[in-house]
Order: sequence, then C-alpha cells, then structure tokens
Amino acid sequence: MKKILQITFVFIFIVSFSQGQEIIKERGNLSNPKGNIYKSLAVIDQREDKKIGEMPFGDNKEMKEIVFPTTVDNFLSQWYTESNHKGGKHELVLVLKRLKTSIGETDGKETEADVDFSAQTFLKEGDNYRFLYKKDTVYSFKNKNISEVVVKNIPVIIAMFMKKTYTMKPVEGSVAIDALTDYESYVKANSDAYKNEQLKDGVYLNYISFFNQTPELGNYVLEKNNRGQVLRAVKDENGKKDKISANEMFIYVENGKAYKKTYSGFLELNKNEKGFYLIGNRGFILPVRNSAVFVSVGGSAGGMYGGLAVGLVGIFERGFRQNKMKKDEKTEVYIDPLTGEYDFSDE
Repeated sequence: MKKILQITFVFIFIVSFSQGQEIIKERGNLSNPKGNIYKSLAVIDQREDKKIGEMPFGDNKEMKEIVFPTTVDNFLSQWYTESNHKGGKHELVLVLKRLKTSIGETDGKETEADVDFSAQTFLKEGDNYRFLYKKDTVYSFKNKNISEVVVKNIPVIIAMFMKKTYTMKPVEGSVAIDALTDYESYVKANSDAYKNEQLKDGVYLNYISFFNQTPELGNYVLEKNNRGQVLRAVKDENGKKDKISANEMFIYVENGKAYKKTYSGFLELNKNEKGFYLIGNRGFILPVRNSAVFVSVGGSAGGMYGGLAVGLVGIFERGFRQNKMKKDEKTEVYIDPLTGEYDFSDE
C-alpha cells in the first residue's frame, strides 16, 4: 500500500509539473545543404538567466514556462546529429548568450511578443577555436495566438542562425577556450584599430582589414567630385592604373580620419570607449527594405528550413516592424567588431 501511494504521488507530481511547462520541439532540420564539414555540435550555455520566459497558453491563458525538453546542449547536439548523418572533420561550437521571451502590447485580437536572441559560433580545431558567425538581435511577433507562435519559432530562429553559420568561413586567427567567455572584448583588445591612437590612411574593402589596420597595398589617391564626395580610389604604379570604386569600399581613412560607406554616402566614423560609431539612424544608413522576413513553421518534409512549411508567420527584427525613432532623430550607431554589421539596439 505504501509503495502504491509513493508511485501515485510521483505520478501526480510529474503531471502537475509538466502542466506548467511548454516544451520547445524540433522543427525541420539543421542539415548543411553544401556538405557537412562539422562532425558534431556542442553548446556552451553562457546565459546569465537560464529561464526563457513564461507566456499564456490555450483558451484559458494558463501561464506556462517555455523550456527545452532537456539541456540546451543535449537538445541542439542531438538535433544536429539527426540532421547530419555524414560525419565531418571539425567540431562546431555554439555559444548561447541570450534566449529570452517577453510579451508586449495587445492591439485588438493580436498581441505582440519578442524573442531576444544572441549567439556565436566557432569552428573547433584541437584546443583552439576560430570565429564563424554572430547574431545579436530581437525578433518580434504579432499574432492572436502569440504564445504558440513564439514557441514554434524559437527553433526556426536557431535554424536560421545555423544555416547562416554554414555559409561563413572561419577567421584566420584562433583562440583558446578562455577567450570565448567574452570574445568581443578579446577582439577589441587585440585589434589595431582599437589599440592604436592613429588610424592608417588608405582604402579598406571589409571590416576585417579595417580592424586589423591593413589597407589595400599601394599609394591610392582619392578622386572626388566638385562637392567633395569620393568617387573612387586610383593607384598608378609601373604604368598600370588600378581603380577601386566608392561602392567597393567599406571604409577609407584620410589624414587619420575614417569614413564609412552608407546608403547616404560616406559618413564620418567616430570612436569612443565603446567602439567605432556613426551618427545616424537605420533609415539614413541603410536602403529601404521589406519590413518582414517570412519563414515557415510546421513539420512537413522539404522547404527552405528542412520542412518548416505549415503556415507562414512573420518574423521581424526589431526596428523593421516599427522604427521607434523619427526620421530626423539620430543616435550613435556602432559597428560590430565581429561582423562589421550595424548595431541598432539603441533605436
């Protein structure tokens, strides 16, 4: 009798515990369409707060905690292995910085919600790691069944991140595992652009060459129009001319001052203790783009993300759905030292 009571108590505890949780499930696969070079995926969970969030589910709006079915490392590594049956040479490491949900305002029958996501990936070679890709953004949703939509799209966000990782080449320099604790600070501490007081004059075609302070070789002369706008850089050596158009430039430095190519032309690049930044806003710096990135959710075979194809749900990176800043308002927009992308988190 005592044993039966114990079993009953355990069963009731398990049922009541599971009722307060909403489990994240695999959606589609994490296969590498260009051939798998990674034999395994490991996750380093650096989240300060391991709780993803609580949201209301069902008709009765019961508050449930969103959770992985097991540890995030076990969940993603198993999902990766199931998606990539052919083994590769290298290990892939995902460093998870943030994964947090939050509920926003309700407009009519629809409610807004955000998923704050931040992660980095590295190729592991022996005891060293080479950076691949980083995503640090907030995805926004709006739907009448907002909680269900968010839970379905968390694995979609991860899948999009992984698909992008597969296309990236690892950086040349490798680091020990200690540097993964704060890789961005490590990069800044070892970047000539951050360390040196004076920037080298010249033309830089990408963010890596700029932060490493390795401009294009040779004596390039900037050609400008009558308004002082740079049109191209020209090098004349040994009777041969080499031209770099303004559109090919990432940054040029003249008299120690950097200028970044944007949709509105070259803007002065400033520097403070946080990093390099422009004064502007998203609409001023980038061309107009479609406000929504649509991906599928569901479980059928095929499709862009390996079978996410039941119904379309709009995923918006914060700032695309609505820009909190007015067109004439400007702020400091920093250049990410890991990707060269703009950081619009202050908008």
